[in-house]
Parts: sequence; C-alpha cells; structure tokens
Amino acid sequence: MTEAYKTKNRNIKNRPKKNKPKHKHKLGKKYCISLSALFICYMAFFVVVNTFGEKRSFSETENRVLQTKPSFSIEKLLEGRFISKYEDYKVDQFYNRDFWNDVKVKADKLLLKKESNGVYLGKDGYLLDQFDKPNEENVAKNLEAINTFAEKYKNVKQYMLISPTAVNILGSNLPMAAPAQNQQEYIDNYAQKLDSNIKFVDTYTTLLEHKKEDIFYRSDHHWTSLGAFYSYQKLADVMDLSKKDSDDYDIELVSNSFVGALSSESGYKTKKDKVKVYIPKDENDKVVVNYEEEQKKTATLYESEKLEEKDKYQVFLGGNHPLVKINTASTSGKTLLIFKDSYANSFVPFLTSHFSKIILVDPRYYYEDIDELMKSENVDEVLYLYNANTFFSDSTLAPVLNNE
Repeated sequence: MTEAYKTKNRNIKNRPKKNKPKHKHKLGKKYCISLSALFICYMAFFVVVNTFGEKRSFSETENRVLQTKPSFSIEKLLEGRFISKYEDYKVDQFYNRDFWNDVKVKADKLLLKKESNGVYLGKDGYLLDQFDKPNEENVAKNLEAINTFAEKYKNVKQYMLISPTAVNILGSNLPMAAPAQNQQEYIDNYAQKLDSNIKFVDTYTTLLEHKKEDIFYRSDHHWTSLGAFYSYQKLADVMDLSKKDSDDYDIELVSNSFVGALSSESGYKTKKDKVKVYIPKDENDKVVVNYEEEQKKTATLYESEKLEEKDKYQVFLGGNHPLVKINTASTSGKTLLIFKDSYANSFVPFLTSHFSKIILVDPRYYYEDIDELMKSENVDEVLYLYNANTFFSDSTLAPVLNNE
C-alpha cells in the first residue's frame, strides 16, 4: 500500500460529516400526521352523515324504490336475509348517492367505457339493455303451464307475442366489441315448443323493417306507440282482425321530456324522448276502464297526471296493475284475456275496436283464481304479450296459470 493511498484514506476518514437538515424530517412527519388526520375526519364525516342523514324510500334519478333499513331477527340473520338486505340498505342510502353515481359515469366515459349496470351506450343516443341468456328453468315451467292451459281450454283461441327488444332489432347500434347474443334464436326455439292450439305472432321481421323509425325509446326499454302499432298490425293479420291504419288515429304528442328507465339505471344522459298517444278518430271507440284492486273507474286508457312524474310511460293505463277490465263500444261480443307485462300497456289501445271486453292480468301482481276468471268472464280468446327480456326471466306466469 503506497504512502499516497494511506494519506488519501486518512483524509476521507477525517473529513467532517454533513448533518442532514432536521427541518425536512419534521416537515415530512407533520405532513403524514396531517394527511392521516384529514383521512380520519373524512371517514368520520361519512359515518355521521350516513348514520344520521335523511333516508329516502325512492330515487327519482334511478326511478326505483330504495332499500330501507331491514328489521332484525335471529331467524333472518341465520338465513342470510338480514345481511343481504342490510348491505343493499347501506349502498342505497349512501350519502349523496346520485352525485357519486354521476361521478362514476363521467369517469367511465373518460375511460371510453360504454357499459354501465348492464346498459350499453349505443350509437345515435340509444341506450340498449344488455340481453342475458334466458333462465331455462323458468322458461320451461312457463311453457309447460301455457301448454297445459291451452289443453284445458281447447275451445279458446290462444296467441303468443314475445316482442324482441331494442338490442335485437337495433343491434347495429351497439358499441364496438359489445357481446351480442342472438335473442331471436331463443324466441324462435320457444315458439316451436308451443301447443298446436297456440298461434305464435312473430314480429321480428316487422320491427326490423321499421328499425330506422322511432319504434323504441332511446332512454327506456319499452317500445314506443309506433313500435306497438306496427306489432298490432302483425297481430291483426294472425288473429284475422280488420286491422286499422295510422290514418284511423289522431297521433298526439303528450311529452317531449321523457327520461326512461335505462337512463336511470345506467346514469347515462341521452336525448329526451317524445311520448305519443294514438287517439281513434272513430267517436264510437269509447272505453270504460276498471282497475279492480284500486276500485277505480275511468273513461280513458291514458292517465295524463302521470306525465308530471319521471316515468312518463305510465301515461299508458297508469302503469301496471294486477287486474284491469276494459269495456268497449265494440259490437263483436268477444272477450279477450291478456297475460302481460308493461309492453302491453301501450299496445291495448289498438285492440279496443275489436273486442267488447279486454281483461288484463299481470301475473307479477295477480293472486286470484284464474279458472274462475275464465269462467265468470266467458273468455273467447287469450293473448300472451311480453317482451323477450321479461318472459325469459319471469317466474310468476306458471303459478298463475296453474292456480298455485
């Protein structure tokens, strides 16, 4: 080892050490403490407001009933019902829920995401409800019950209309790479399983021919009155009715500010929809509508006060009801019974000139004896009228038909 190297090494060892600034360490510690305190205050704030804040039973923005605080019992806890409902309650009642939902949707848009809560943001402002595979167990039970019902009432003409939804007819409007299953294959398959006494009304081709027209709402899952009208004309051909043309109606715009269920579910904002109603020009086409459970009677199929509410589709028959009986001025002497979902609400106005009485049963809310209804009303014809999504998931039709 040379003398020069030893000297250099001694100089390095003897060099005074530089002290690290103590103020930087203190600033870093203060920053961490402040950040932790801020986080604790933030969490405490949300605990307080979520515990003592005002609770809502209905969301106008989402257009649905919100989960309220469930009652506690040991039985519910052991079965798991309490925990499930309590989780839903905490989510539904989260402070300023609408604001956070809006933030989520805007963030998704920045990330170029085109789907929210099972709703696709499609072309031309269309919101398209995602189509899921049918619940085969429920469908099988419904088809079996329908066929058994057809055998039981062989002398009653029976028809089925399962309408394709917008995702089937307007599939080209789906965003790129959106998974799209062929809804129509399922509809065709189930139609082939029907009893020979039931005539199936295939509206797919009819709606497809008019897909460039406003046959579905942009913000809602229902067909428009125009879509219902085209489907009615196809039904009239199958039922051998003297169908009416659009010239037989005064078409009135009753709202241009409809924001439907798909917009509420997804949070997507799109062009507001127009709601139109078809008023028959024939002054003899009068009705008396009896809402049986509500014990209410009116002389119109339209509830104009519903136009002041968010869900303006309820202008048709005021929404869904367990049992509605409509007496008309038709001299046909025939009674039609319709098992239905909400698609039928805007469809019924086109049938009033063809039947003296129309009875609407919504199996989701109906618990009475269906055989007694068939006999007491002397039903001549039966129509099953659903949209595909509802029919493919429904679990209420079979119990009604089977009188369970």
